Amino acid sequence: MTWLKIAELKNNLKQGNLSNVYLITGKERVFIKEIQMAFKDIMSSEERDMNFSSFDLEEVALADVINEAISAPFFGERRLVFVEHPYFLTGEKVKNAVEQNPDLLLKYIQNPTPSTIMVIFASYDKLDSRKKIVKQLKKSAVTVNAGQMEGPILTRTINNDLKNDGYQIEPAALDLLVNKTKGNYSLIINQLDKLKMYALQSKKINQAAVSELVPQSLEDNVFDLMTEILNKNIYKAEELYNQFLLQKIDPILLVAIIISQLRLLIQVKIMSERGLSESSIAKNLRLNPYRVKYSYRQARTLDRKRLQVMYGDIVNLDYQIKSGQGDKELLFDLFIAKFA
Repeated sequence: MTWLKIAELKNNLKQGNLSNVYLITGKERVFIKEIQMAFKDIMSSEERDMNFSSFDLEEVALADVINEAISAPFFGERRLVFVEHPYFLTGEKVKNAVEQNPDLLLKYIQNPTPSTIMVIFASYDKLDSRKKIVKQLKKSAVTVNAGQMEGPILTRTINNDLKNDGYQIEPAALDLLVNKTKGNYSLIINQLDKLKMYALQSKKINQAAVSELVPQSLEDNVFDLMTEILNKNIYKAEELYNQFLLQKIDPILLVAIIISQLRLLIQVKIMSERGLSESSIAKNLRLNPYRVKYSYRQARTLDRKRLQVMYGDIVNLDYQIKSGQGDKELLFDLFIAKFA
């Protein structure tokens, strides 16, 4: 198995050091687009018109992909084939997807057409390493990771991106930006455009700008609600809850998010008490480090028994609502009153 960094891949492609099968893992859209452009750049626009194809395996049969891959290039040296959404590499079940025969791809990658470059984009959290096709891909394909950057690498990249454009960002503002976007570099890039417009004169992005211009996700807003409940600030908690109701957000959804967040807080609390670091906890739980980071900070100040009692009550509330034992808005309001 050969692993390449994106920079190494781009350098190899420029030098004409090509392989026949590539496996691109990870879900960072900025990197995936960068990789796609790097492959397309090895062909002229005329060659691409004749010899480039892209297939979505949720909609197109593998047989059509293989037929394209084994075809000789038309007025060119090579054929380039992109393969997207190979869902059968995972343990996931996709509704309404075309049923595929992975053995077709298995046979092809064991003996690929020399004039064809096949690039498989497996943008999933995890591949099923027990499957024959996944084992063969890891053995035969050149693998490139297009996953999220983490920690210092991410912050350094953002700072460098801004510096190249003549901007600076305050450390607190950068921390908030990363938190609001869950460390997703693609989302960060999207948000930086308006932040740079906001700071066009000063060339400095501050925390107030990030707070005002970068929206919070629903999960973050529910996290704020849960924080107010845990801090026993009933007035603020009720205010936030009423805002959710005005936005017509179903209490069932709020309950589901709080269950997930409380479970994480308890897990982080237990692991931190056992001496595990933030990075170790993130690795053990297979979670985004930035999600663990803020849970880690909050968990340190909370009583585990209270968290467990609250978790038991929210799970019971979920059952009460789904079994029709009362008005869901009132039941959630009573939950707030009990703990805040």
